[in-house]
Amino acid sequence: MRASRAGDDAPRHIRDASERHDATGGGARDTRDYLGAADAHAGPPRDGDDSGPAGRAGTSYVSPSPLIALPALVVYAALAGLRLDLAVCLLPLAFPFWYVPKRVLGHTVFPLSEIALAVCLGVALVREGRRLVHRAGRRQLLVHLRTQAARLRWPLLLAIAAFLASGVLGVLVARRPREALRDLRWEMIEPLLYLLLLLLYARGPRALPRLVWAFLGSAALLAALGLLQSALVHVTFSALEAGNRLVPLLPGADGTYRATAFVYGSGNSLAAYVERAVPLVVAMLLVSRGIAPPSSRRTRLLLASLSGLYVAALLATQSRGALLATAGVTLALVAVAVGRPRWTVAGAAVIALGLVAFATAGGARVVASLVASHPDSVQIRLLLWLAAGHMLRDHPLLGIGLDQFRYYYSSLYTAHPYWVTVWNGQTTSVWREPDLAHPHNLLLDLWLNISFVGLVAFGAILGTFLRRCLLLWRVSAASAARPGTGWLASVALGVCGSVVVGVLHGMGDSAYFVPDLALIFWWSIGVLLVAERSGGNGPRTVLGWPSMIRWGRRQSDESSQA
Repeated sequence: MRASRAGDDAPRHIRDASERHDATGGGARDTRDYLGAADAHAGPPRDGDDSGPAGRAGTSYVSPSPLIALPALVVYAALAGLRLDLAVCLLPLAFPFWYVPKRVLGHTVFPLSEIALAVCLGVALVREGRRLVHRAGRRQLLVHLRTQAARLRWPLLLAIAAFLASGVLGVLVARRPREALRDLRWEMIEPLLYLLLLLLYARGPRALPRLVWAFLGSAALLAALGLLQSALVHVTFSALEAGNRLVPLLPGADGTYRATAFVYGSGNSLAAYVERAVPLVVAMLLVSRGIAPPSSRRTRLLLASLSGLYVAALLATQSRGALLATAGVTLALVAVAVGRPRWTVAGAAVIALGLVAFATAGGARVVASLVASHPDSVQIRLLLWLAAGHMLRDHPLLGIGLDQFRYYYSSLYTAHPYWVTVWNGQTTSVWREPDLAHPHNLLLDLWLNISFVGLVAFGAILGTFLRRCLLLWRVSAASAARPGTGWLASVALGVCGSVVVGVLHGMGDSAYFVPDLALIFWWSIGVLLVAERSGGNGPRTVLGWPSMIRWGRRQSDESSQA
């Protein structure tokens, strides 16, 4: 359970980054510093220059003084100017470091990923600005933008536009528009700008491997740090206001240390990141025929090692939701990859029937029994969902706005709170965590933050993404004789599973409205689009299954004739 002890104006992902102090020994990040920042502004690639931009960004980040860090940042910007495509593809290496911001000037701090993204955007603006000076350059840029819009296709474009418009609406209806505007920037505008950079600059045969391995590398780094922390180095970082020093990590009630990888304050946050890498490595292990033969054995060994590392880290986080979601999606991937999709359908049907039975056969009595028997996280989650349902009853269409949950939830911030302090005549334990900033359920979170329209738009984006992933996997698997199609099939299946595992875990935790998870979600869509571009132009329409299937059959026929 991610509780928060941050100040009144703390951004949500900083508030939610820490558990109770007696559980982790660490604190939330310095909220005042973050407010200053907000107000101020194919195996793994082995090319010799691949580590240049990433290395310079890391050097700038760990330098203790801004004056010392500035030269490294300038070098990184220069390298990004020379190889913007490489810098954009390696940006996932910076995703996890939202929770350890870099002090820039005074009390103004920025996360590493935001710094790197800003540099890439600045380089792109300078580059495209030079082209706009000439008429031919303007025409070429317009054609390029139209081409990339055509790759997205209008159903996805409309859904993204509706999603972004719902975010703007979430700012307009918010009680505290300052916090809502900050969330709009961090969790919607910046991830979409990263997707635009991927569409414009992630080109060439090595773009897709770089994107995939950069994300797997960031997850491996977090997993290794988490295992090191839980097994040997029982420390974590304190809040910035406390000096951002290493402090003891306190054990749980059972005497074990819950892994947070130092940079997170919660094992759930670490699990939410690492779990998304597991389906990718599983799919790449299952569908590995298209990987280059000279490195296929080494690549399989590396993938097997990574899968073991990720699973060990998930166990160390003690996140039950992540473990259950990862296990279910892994079994589904195996069933699909070995040609037994009926197993997946049967499992989904059993789960659906169970949910229907729960809803129709006395769901309130089940909730009451769970509340009585689980005094901690399960009880608070159930009562959170009940409170969120009461909020939706009073705000059914527009929701309450971005990052406004805590200002409606407890008596700490409003005279008319929605939290459930008494249930069936018994006092609940919600008073222990009055600063919870989201309802720990993706559907409720979307509806409350960006309205019912935003929920529908997100569902349309997710549905279109999953359909196109499955289509790309089907076509690539059917054309396995062609070079590289096995790699495309594994990426399509893996990135599909990565998003699904995040959504499933998000039914009991946060899945989108934190900056690193929002970046991962749009990175996944970018990977799909880059993979489609690598395998061909893709279907010209995604109006429905018939047209997609016809296109897939046509591609299969062409490959068989070849």
